Formats: sequence, C-alpha cells, structure tokens
Amino acid sequence: MTLAAIKANLSFEARHDLKNIQEYIGEEKESPITALQVVENILDRIGDLLRLPNSGTLLAPKVNFPTNYRYVKSKGYFIFYRYENNQIFVDRIIHGKRDYISILFPYAENEEDD
Repeated sequence: MTLAAIKANLSFEARHDLKNIQEYIGEEKESPITALQVVENILDRIGDLLRLPNSGTLLAPKVNFPTNYRYVKSKGYFIFYRYENNQIFVDRIIHGKRDYISILFPYAENEEDD
C-alpha cells in the first residue's frame, strides 16, 4: 500500500518518521530493500486501522494521565494514532526501543508500567 492510497490523516511528524525510518535502514544499515519492506509493512498496518479503527491498544493504562492515543505494532515500530469523528489520525511512528512516552508527551511527567 502506498502513502497516497491511505485515507488516514498522517501528521507532519508521522510522515517525517516514515522518511527517517526508510533513510536509517536504507543508508545506515545499507539495506534499501529492507527499508522499503519495513515502510510498506507500516503503511499496511495503518491501512488495517481503516477497517478496524479500535483494534489498537489503549495507551492510557501505560501513563499516569488520560490520553486518546491507541497504538499498534509493525516490525518493531509503534504506530500511535487517535480515532476521532470516524477518522484515523496517525501522529507518530516510533521504534519500540526508544522512549516513546517522552517523545509523545515531552512536557508531561509520566511513569511507564513494566
């Protein structure tokens, strides 16, 4: 699935995340084919959300404040999105090894449940 075919709303940051993922895997890891496959898998997963928008895991139980974020995983990446007014809004796509809570909520104090 291509980015143009997806009817979800991808934020500027999410689009930038996709670009960075492709560049990192393609250049740093010297694997452009794998980079395209990873991005394609992420886009397919976002496409799945259009059919099952509430299928993602709620993020609120992992943080100590309310949030409308849900997330799904794809190839080690978390796709953070909101489902509001019958629309999918993808805000960020962040590798699972990163501190995604601090990235999503840079001004909030939070604790992640282990």
